[in-house]
Amino acid sequence: MFDARKRSGRLRYGVTAETVCPCFMHTKERLVTEILESVGAFFRANIWIPVSSMTWKDGLDILLLAVLFYFLYSFVSVRRAGKLLFGLATVVVLYVVTGWLDLRAAHWLLSAVASFGVIVLVVIFQPEIRDALDKLGSTVFDLRSGGRSGHAALTNTINEVVEAACQIAQQEKDGALIILEGSTRLGEFEKSGIALDARVSSSLLTNIFVDRSPLHDGAVIIRGDRIVAAGCKLPLSTTDKTGLRLGTRHRAALGITELSDCVVVVVSEERHVISVANNGCLKRDYNKSMADFATGEKEIQNRLRADLFLLMTGSADPTADTGSKDSDRHRKKYRVRSTPDAGDVPEVPADADEPDVQDGSENGGEDVTSRKA
Repeated sequence: MFDARKRSGRLRYGVTAETVCPCFMHTKERLVTEILESVGAFFRANIWIPVSSMTWKDGLDILLLAVLFYFLYSFVSVRRAGKLLFGLATVVVLYVVTGWLDLRAAHWLLSAVASFGVIVLVVIFQPEIRDALDKLGSTVFDLRSGGRSGHAALTNTINEVVEAACQIAQQEKDGALIILEGSTRLGEFEKSGIALDARVSSSLLTNIFVDRSPLHDGAVIIRGDRIVAAGCKLPLSTTDKTGLRLGTRHRAALGITELSDCVVVVVSEERHVISVANNGCLKRDYNKSMADFATGEKEIQNRLRADLFLLMTGSADPTADTGSKDSDRHRKKYRVRSTPDAGDVPEVPADADEPDVQDGSENGGEDVTSRKA
């Protein structure tokens, strides 16, 4: 009908199609043109002109800021202080909202808090600030050396820990709980022990865990190639993933690995068995008893060294001695579960005979009895 009236040249109320459609089309085209001009003006003013007038100094400035923010995010995201920063961001948002809504009392209170907030932040984040500066310096040094220093330090640390664990396992009534710290800092557990800040060595670790020594009842925390603390208290695991009755030392190893990505080496005080905990899982029986070291100490060290390097880096050590065919068969007995956080985590073998372990002495909480599962 509209087309018929349009062809007749006359619509109802005396308005022709030629007078309506051109106006509508003109308004639509003008609206689209204004939108495109606004977008173009915004692009020119905020993107094209700044980019076209940039110098190499501006590019370097942006690159440094990007690296700084990335370093800050990666540093805070793996620490418990990240939750505190989230709370701080909430306070800042509340400050802005109360000012916008003109809530005078709440806004005044938040303003008073912000007046000395910088000092409070420095006091609260003092350990994190110190660690950040230390990490920045070590990162620059590692970049200058082409990354070789970090790999060499980790290899040396693992070698010293493996040697110490095997030596302790061959001593009567000596046990050990050695933590290799990952990306998550264990600052609050470090404070529960005695600060050492000593270079990792098998002789020092062996002397720390001598029976009745002042620091043997607790965990040693290793950060990089330094023993930062000894005699540290750890949380106990509340879940039983292995189906075994574990001693206090083994449950502490599982407990700390449930909270962080660290790797823990445990030496049983009574059975002289070496175990490795990571991501809430426990791999046991690198050796069956003390007598195994008389005939296969090198093989035990090779298996333990390879697993520690795998768990700490997520890849196998290319320089490691894989050992004999018996070592390869021993590895195939273990299931390996891939996790996004901690790489490949060895678990207890499905067909192995696992001894149940009960809590023992008050000091070490070591396993004192065993039987077939």
